[in-house]
Amino acid sequence: MNSVKSVNLMLVEDERVVAFDLKNQLQSLGYRVVAMVGSGEQAMRSIADAGPDLVLMDIHLEGAMDGIETASEIQARHQIPIIYLTAYAEDETLHRALASRPFGYLVKPWDIRELHASIQMALARREIELAVERSELRLKLAMDAASLGVIEWLPKADRLHGEGHLDMLFDDREVPIEESWESFLARVDAGDRSSFAAALESALASEHGHGIEFRTARRNTGPHVIEARVKAFRNANVERRLVGVLQDVTERRQMEDRLRQSSVVFDTSAEAIVIVDADRRIVCANVAFERITGYGVIEAIGFDADVLLRVQRGTQDNASFFAALAAESEGYWQGEVVCQRHGGARFPAWQSISVVRNAAGQPSHFVIAFSDVSGMHAAEEKLRHLAHHDPLTGLPNRLLLEDRLDQAIEVARRQQQGFMLLFLDLDSFKVVNDTLGHSVGDELLRIVAGRLRDSLRGSDTIARLGGDEFVILAGDNTAEYAADLAKKILATVHAPFDLAGERITVSGSIGIAVYPDHGGDRHLLMRAADIAMYSAKEAGRNRYRFYSEDMAEHSNERLIIEQGLRRAIEEDQLVVHYQPQVDLSNGRIFGVEALVRWMHPELGMIPPTRFIPIAEASGVIDSLGHWVLERACREILGLCDASGRQLRLAVNVSVREFMREDFVGAVRDTLVASGFPATALELEITESTLQAHERSVVIIGELKRLGVSISIDDFGTGYSSLSVLRDLPIDLIKIDRSFIHHLPEARDEIAIVEAVVALAASLRMEIIVEGIERPEQSELLQRLGCGGGQGYLFSRPITHAALVDMLATRTDMRVVFRDVA
Repeated sequence: MNSVKSVNLMLVEDERVVAFDLKNQLQSLGYRVVAMVGSGEQAMRSIADAGPDLVLMDIHLEGAMDGIETASEIQARHQIPIIYLTAYAEDETLHRALASRPFGYLVKPWDIRELHASIQMALARREIELAVERSELRLKLAMDAASLGVIEWLPKADRLHGEGHLDMLFDDREVPIEESWESFLARVDAGDRSSFAAALESALASEHGHGIEFRTARRNTGPHVIEARVKAFRNANVERRLVGVLQDVTERRQMEDRLRQSSVVFDTSAEAIVIVDADRRIVCANVAFERITGYGVIEAIGFDADVLLRVQRGTQDNASFFAALAAESEGYWQGEVVCQRHGGARFPAWQSISVVRNAAGQPSHFVIAFSDVSGMHAAEEKLRHLAHHDPLTGLPNRLLLEDRLDQAIEVARRQQQGFMLLFLDLDSFKVVNDTLGHSVGDELLRIVAGRLRDSLRGSDTIARLGGDEFVILAGDNTAEYAADLAKKILATVHAPFDLAGERITVSGSIGIAVYPDHGGDRHLLMRAADIAMYSAKEAGRNRYRFYSEDMAEHSNERLIIEQGLRRAIEEDQLVVHYQPQVDLSNGRIFGVEALVRWMHPELGMIPPTRFIPIAEASGVIDSLGHWVLERACREILGLCDASGRQLRLAVNVSVREFMREDFVGAVRDTLVASGFPATALELEITESTLQAHERSVVIIGELKRLGVSISIDDFGTGYSSLSVLRDLPIDLIKIDRSFIHHLPEARDEIAIVEAVVALAASLRMEIIVEGIERPEQSELLQRLGCGGGQGYLFSRPITHAALVDMLATRTDMRVVFRDVA
């Protein structure tokens, strides 16, 4: 309590005598009267300068303001205690005085000791109030510093009081806040509302504090995460209340989430991540560091990361490197380094380093991340290899061959030497590929590549250009060596292959070009070797040819034919001739074979023997075969034999065309478009087509379901397995002209024909003989059991118009050779 001597008083009394008497009495008690005024206005003007500890206030004063109004203003502005000294005590005055919250009320006359006691009690109360105010201020400042809010819940009154930092719940509403419990609960997120209410009910029934976390309802600023510490208290009337401290922990939870995410990234990253201090000592590392380097995290802590991993990072030493990096404003570097694992193995790594700075901007740590790029290097090496090598055979490809060819030309030019270029193409590879399947064809190419590697010198280059084409670059330019090497290669290629359960034999054709005789650059040399290779093929295959000038002319002619053939199909320059097929027993025409002819506008009539091989080699045979089938069906439709039946039409089909996925569909479409009956159509295939047995079974089966007949052309000249003939629904066999050329004199040819006739009879197949040129051949073949035939004896291939005339005027084709006889 304050001592009397230290207490300053202000007297507000309008009666001067009373005021001076009171002043003397107070001073006698040791009080100091710092001001004495007679009106409220004077009191308000002087109180700030006087600074009293307490004001003794009369209610009835001079001027407009009475004592109660003056006391209310003093309390509001200066918070100085007031004791009323008045002669008035009626209820209205008392009620007004109470509103000003006085510290005492003495009714005149009063005793000085009573006044002294009242002053002392008022000062003691004020001292307690000031202590409480200071405590509340400290609490408020602390709550402001921690951004805390306080709520008090009175369940029985259904009221909630809140103050402090509650903007996360109440937005911009001023505090303190008074509202109902339901209104407050509505501010909680709907997903947390029931659990929040249950937690408060549990806390209300408990003597202990509870921690609760909940989300606020979504508002413009988004939902907040609130952490609350609540505890129940019991007041004097036994009513329980709940008091809680609330804090917005949204940012903390978001930071914790980010830290957890960063931790997961750190622990699960495929990259090794190492954090080192300013001295480059390892502080921590992740699991990937252990996996990549072989060092455990615990054993690595404290080591210099670069020393531990023997890092090679260019020519700059590691200390200078990190110092320079720390001095940079960006503080980041990435690049490839070489590291060493725990076991001593070296490996390339892609490394990135970031500088971590403290609050003062000084480097405190470095974050080093790296990954093992050995696999990437191996993949790059593989890609480089694939870019320069054939993926099927592993041989150099065209790109690498051209590079080595350029190098060979440069060396030969400087040393005034020569070299050879051999162009090898496999004969009939396409037949193997189409009939036995691409997988068998690929295996054949791999075996050929292996044989060529084994047969050539290490200094020679062998490359695969694609398909069945190989090129050999040899460093000798003598004709003798070239011929010997070509023979060796042909023998190597011609050796039998055991593939798909079959023994297969192929051959090769080789063209040879010599530098510098046949070309001064790689383009000319490759062209010369290619031309020579085609010359070898046209000469009968399984042989080699040196390039010569006349070959170039022939190659140009071949190119002209190929391009002209494409135009001929588009511009309808081709015609179909028909060779009659005759019943040997009565000489009547029962069918025709369609044979394409080409009247070139510049070269004249080009025989099929010249353009058909080119069409097959260039792929034009597909469109050519389709054209022939469509034209023949339209022209023969409606032509009848002697008995009035639709004339049979035989059309040749190449292996390539037959094996196409859309072949059966194309035949069906042609029959529908032309109206030609499928039962009158016969498709001629070669024996080589049947080697792809499973595929042939499917295609022939589909054709048979259309009603189309199938015949084997040039029977006996190729590969025919009896089991294949037995399993496939073949309708007809055409005996090749080579087996009847010397009939009837050659006994061995007679035996062959008899065997074929017997075979056809047992398999219920018809027979047609090709190339009949003499009457005695026709008579013999009839006696041997052959039903039909065709050849120059009966008719050469003729135009459609000539065929129409022949059918109208000739009934027995045997008359021709009887008249001749």
